[in-house]
Amino acid sequence: MGAEGWLRHFARWGYPDWFCLVVGMVEVASAVLVLIPKLATLGACGAVVVMAGATYTHLFRAPDEGGRAVFTLALLLLAAVVWYMRRSSRADEGTG
Repeated sequence: MGAEGWLRHFARWGYPDWFCLVVGMVEVASAVLVLIPKLATLGACGAVVVMAGATYTHLFRAPDEGGRAVFTLALLLLAAVVWYMRRSSRADEGTG
């Protein structure tokens, strides 16, 4: 789906156009940061925030899309596991 499709979705969900750009930038930045070991915790945190917002949107702003919330919740949980595991491994290394 192109940008126009996403803009239509965001408008239907009640979000401004610029919010689509912000979400996309956070998604890309999070994906890149997860690949950098020292920044993976930050990247996973960004993914958790985006997926929490997506889950909220599908459940409460688009109740007819509740089935999609299952997928976004699964991604949220996976990102949370990465966040927790990277935090734990950094703590074990003594770097906080």
